[in-house]
Amino acid sequence: QYQRRSAVYFKHFSESAWAREEAAYNAEQARLKDIAARSVDVMFLGEMQPERDHNLVSELSYPVTYRARQGRDARSGGYLEFSMKVKPGPLVLQASYWGGERARDFDIFVDNVKIASQHLDNDQPGKFFDVEYPLPAALTRGKQSVRVKFVPRDRSTAGPIFGVRLYTAKPGATA
Repeated sequence: QYQRRSAVYFKHFSESAWAREEAAYNAEQARLKDIAARSVDVMFLGEMQPERDHNLVSELSYPVTYRARQGRDARSGGYLEFSMKVKPGPLVLQASYWGGERARDFDIFVDNVKIASQHLDNDQPGKFFDVEYPLPAALTRGKQSVRVKFVPRDRSTAGPIFGVRLYTAKPGATA
């Protein structure tokens, strides 16, 4: 950087704004720790070894990297599908998306049963966010694993998806 100008920007907070920011950060860290403790399986899309380990098959699907996170999308006419381990009890499928995506519509299947339709359209600009899809207990009962599939609607794209996690529902939750 010799003889080059550069600048560093830092967020500036008042005392009360910092207290709110710190509380929000601590709450998010507690949420992530709780989900990690309840996780049954995690799929890191866009990374070669995890995709092999989860038997990923796809068509018209491409790995992506955005803001230092790996992911994968599926284009119109394609899909992406992979295996995830399950265990008895109510489970939740969680997918991570980028909040600034333009309009995208796709369906999510577990063992060829549609569990959700997802629409992305600038939902949370400037950050990644997670969407939870509770799984009906009948879909996982007596199974060791399930196949998760993302299928874009006509002239749309599924994702990009920046990770998928399967974890146990909180006690008292039913699917």
